[in-house]
Amino acid sequence: MWKQIPELIFSLEKNELLKEHAKKLRIQKLQKRIINDEKITDHHALLITENILKDLTKEERMIYQLIASRLLESVSAPCIKEITNLKCKAKEQLFTTNNTVIVSEGWRGIRGYFEQRDNWQLPDVKEGTAIKIKNIILLEKQTQPKPLLTETSLLSAMENAGKTIENEDERLAIKGVGLGTPATRANIIDILFKRNYIQRKNKSLIPTEKGLQVYEIVKNKRIANVTMTGVWEKSLADIEKGEMSVIGFQNSIKSHTKQITTEILNTEITTIQKELLPCPKCNKTSVKLFPKVTKCTVDGCEWLLFRNICGKIISEKTVQLLLNKGKTLLLKGLKSKAKRTFDAYLVLGANAKTSFEFPDRKQK
Repeated sequence: MWKQIPELIFSLEKNELLKEHAKKLRIQKLQKRIINDEKITDHHALLITENILKDLTKEERMIYQLIASRLLESVSAPCIKEITNLKCKAKEQLFTTNNTVIVSEGWRGIRGYFEQRDNWQLPDVKEGTAIKIKNIILLEKQTQPKPLLTETSLLSAMENAGKTIENEDERLAIKGVGLGTPATRANIIDILFKRNYIQRKNKSLIPTEKGLQVYEIVKNKRIANVTMTGVWEKSLADIEKGEMSVIGFQNSIKSHTKQITTEILNTEITTIQKELLPCPKCNKTSVKLFPKVTKCTVDGCEWLLFRNICGKIISEKTVQLLLNKGKTLLLKGLKSKAKRTFDAYLVLGANAKTSFEFPDRKQK
């Protein structure tokens, strides 16, 4: 791959935002650490092509610029800092502070990765100098809980899944492995959305009630043992080295599969019976929500509503609104059979059948 990299950098000399950085790299020694055949598992990293930008939307252009600038950063020189650490002792209490001066921007200069505290100077003091304390301020603070995960931080957490494991042997077993592979982690998150285990709240991810119920059921079971992934990866590496037999590994997989299946089948799952909703067909309070459908439980009444509406699973609150008010709030991001996205209200007709009501389009 390396022979293509200089050509791609040369093509970025025509890029309005990156051309100056691309020209500087012509006279610099490029870092080759981004090329390592031994670390390739599924596919190499995202790279630009030699094609010139044209006919891109604003969002597409932003993604392109992100990939292009990362390419330049990856082959640029290191950022060199001069860090001064100052330690002062007041009686027996030790206080420290430090400052950073950027000697050479290196790769960080391409997109300006500098904090406000970078490049500020501490006073020049010699070891053993006595400094008079000007004033003392006592601050009272509280520890803050960890922030909610976003899709980006969740991908990072999956990649570094072993860091929070207390048991050292288990932590070492999964070190460098993580959950899933770079090619499958995003798909795992998509499955959690499709099965209604998690949902978005602004940029954050939060578990649904269904997701919490599943978590409570499996959290202490073998199937949720994170370190097992690390053990398997190590076993596969041992097979490759000839230190473990394939048959022995297969037998351990069969044994593990039998154990987790037996454990799950013997699990008692208790569900909370929620308040039934009014049926639009038989007018009885008899509608019950299920993961995929909402249906009337009265014998002879066949009213049924699939909760997957044009590729989107409608929430319990939306079903309640439909049955109690006859109309939902505006459902956004629905997809037609032609794969076109649209917004619409879901309404109940006089015959208890559902249909779409489309919002009025404002004239431009």
